[in-house]
Amino acid sequence: MAKIIKVKCTGAGRHINEIDLENVLGSNVVMHGTPIDTGQPIPERIVRKCEQCSEGKVILTREMIEENL
Repeated sequence: MAKIIKVKCTGAGRHINEIDLENVLGSNVVMHGTPIDTGQPIPERIVRKCEQCSEGKVILTREMIEENL
């Protein structure tokens, strides 16, 4: 099941964007409770465009992602 988090953009409207963590990070395979090392660590920062305005950016930090996994 996909994990959705809500993050405000940096634009003047401070729009709330719903970010699907599975879409951002990709899916992981888990066998017997142990994650397989894919060699792709969680990035320090991910920046995406706001879905509702052209001026704002949505910034996801590693801490935000780790809290919601």
